[in-house]
Amino acid sequence: MNFKITISENGKYIIGKVYGKLDRKTAQQLAKEYAKIINSTGIRRILNDVRGITDKMSILDGYEYAYMDAKSLGLPRNIQAAIVCDEGDDSHNFQETVARNAGYNAKVFHSIEQAVKWLLADIS
Repeated sequence: MNFKITISENGKYIIGKVYGKLDRKTAQQLAKEYAKIINSTGIRRILNDVRGITDKMSILDGYEYAYMDAKSLGLPRNIQAAIVCDEGDDSHNFQETVARNAGYNAKVFHSIEQAVKWLLADIS
């Protein structure tokens, strides 16, 4: 596997750290694992840590992942997903756009701290 998934220390969000190539196959595997964790824990906030990793999905792969794969793999629409990448890495911006257009709440960040702040903003 090209990733590791854990739950944050406070138990409020899922963390997916990608270590290898980020392509559609890896994104599908992540979505499948996220869906399992969401179903078993009820946690619907996800921090995708892709620092050091360039998004290798083509435009078509990005669309198909957002509009078909995520749903068919059981990823619910009412998630909140932060994508944390390196400063200057804009390769993940398209995935934010198509995810939002497909009805998912996703946002790209260049800081773990800002991503976590956004994920936890409306939790009491």
